[in-house]
Amino acid sequence: MAGIPQDFIELVRSSTDVVSVVSAYVPLKASGKSFKGLCPFHNEKTPSFHVNPERQIFHCFGCNEGGDAFKFLMLYDKLSFVEAVEQLAGRAGLQVPKTSEKARRENQDRNSLLEIHVEAQKYFQTQLRDTQGGAKVMAYLRKRGLLDDIIKDYGLGSVPDQWSGLLDHMKRRGIRPEHVERAGFAIPRKGGGGFYDRFRGRLMIPIASEVGKIVAYGGRILQEGEPKYLNSPETPVYNKSNVLYGFHRAKDAIRKEGFAILMEGYMDCLQAYQAGVRQAVACCGTSLTAAHARLLRRHTEKVVVNFDPDDAGMRAARRSIDLLLEESFDVRVLVLPDGQDPDDFIRAQGGERYRELVSEAPSFITFLIEDASKRYDMGVPRGKAAFLNDVLPVLGKIPNRVERIGYVGPLAEYAGIADGTVLDELKRHVETRAHRFKLPAVEAPAVKLAERELIRWILSSPNDSAILDEIEEEDLEGLRTAPILRAMKEENSLGTLSTEKLLDRLSPDALTTELTRILSEPCPLGPRQSARDCLNGLRKERWQRQLSRLRAKQAEDADDNHLLAEIISLARRIETLGRLETRA
Repeated sequence: MAGIPQDFIELVRSSTDVVSVVSAYVPLKASGKSFKGLCPFHNEKTPSFHVNPERQIFHCFGCNEGGDAFKFLMLYDKLSFVEAVEQLAGRAGLQVPKTSEKARRENQDRNSLLEIHVEAQKYFQTQLRDTQGGAKVMAYLRKRGLLDDIIKDYGLGSVPDQWSGLLDHMKRRGIRPEHVERAGFAIPRKGGGGFYDRFRGRLMIPIASEVGKIVAYGGRILQEGEPKYLNSPETPVYNKSNVLYGFHRAKDAIRKEGFAILMEGYMDCLQAYQAGVRQAVACCGTSLTAAHARLLRRHTEKVVVNFDPDDAGMRAARRSIDLLLEESFDVRVLVLPDGQDPDDFIRAQGGERYRELVSEAPSFITFLIEDASKRYDMGVPRGKAAFLNDVLPVLGKIPNRVERIGYVGPLAEYAGIADGTVLDELKRHVETRAHRFKLPAVEAPAVKLAERELIRWILSSPNDSAILDEIEEEDLEGLRTAPILRAMKEENSLGTLSTEKLLDRLSPDALTTELTRILSEPCPLGPRQSARDCLNGLRKERWQRQLSRLRAKQAEDADDNHLLAEIISLARRIETLGRLETRA
């Protein structure tokens, strides 16, 4: 799979404990023979995420994600399968063998881009430390109040105001211009005459992935010119919608403190970090995205939004509130006094005072009321209506109904409108939004209890696997788990039937998810005493449906003796199976 020998994948799997892997990211509590916790892949307050050490699988009964340790890392850390295998192999002290030529090329390409970023980092830091242009950048950083330790710790650097300074450096290191361009550091000249440096005459701020690998840069110009900040383009190793600046350093503090601080700029985060406020992160030249919110949600349920207090910052704060509420965050908004941004305020007032204001940050509803009231005349009915139409759509994005209704009182009191009227308007906004985004339901056959029990019996008891040889294709008619049972039959015929083998071969992911759901159900096996009882139950139900169709035909032609004989024969076959019920 993915170029890695299957036997090595099995070795890594056998050397890995899924509980140990998951518990490094999700707090788990023992629950019978398994463990459970809050799902990291969707918002929930009651744990529905189960980890089964016996099966070495996980499954969430809320969002239906499931799989093995490989799948967990692929979902949580956004890794490819190869990267997940490599990471778990490293945990187990195993050396990954050489992969296929294609996989090796892909992995080599990604690693070469990361290495180019490391080499660029060395160049930028040398320029900052050893050149006249770098001295000017260093003077600027010190003027902004940054200490040398922070400048070094965060890897800040500078790039000269030259068309090919970095390209020339890379060439001396044996790195081709095409590769520098692919990493986002160079731009092709018009007409095909080579390349030139993307970043020139700027302070260079490295942007790291969640695991701390440098994947991009933000460059700030210090003299006249535009844009003020120039960011790396998206590359095979960088997607700005998935990366938060400073997150790899902040995530532990976010867990410890119980909340994240969302800022607007790199310098804000640097100043906060220097002042001991370690849970600050920022978007990288883009608005907050759903992927950003999910990244934060894996570590906390609370976010304090502290953007610049100018018009652009307030609009960005409003957009961020919308998105965070949709992801069920507890959202607070801090607007600093005297029009100061976090960088200015911390330099003037210090980290301790900043932490005090963060701890006192009011709920988002206070911010929305104050922000909207500036735009409307609350002394006239039209102004009040416009005010509600501005705020209520935001409340409508809160998934929890009780929480939504809880904000009606403050809104009604401020607007001088009866609570019931505000509540009616809120319901209208919620219903409008639900109608707008409602998708047509897709009918899918329910998984019958006998299906689930048949699979669980066979995988739980080796003595029951022989029943797979008796399952015929017509027995699978109309069963949602038919692809799983077919795969089980094939693996059993090869003598390799196991949960691990099934997870490897099932495709698409929906089948893997269905299997982990079946095997993770906390309830014990049902009343049937064996896999044969389950199969008989499914056959009985199928024959009963067939019998109903035959009797419908008989009603149209009562003189058809052949049809009557078929009905009698089928009824006797059903009778021999006893009175076993099959519950949907």
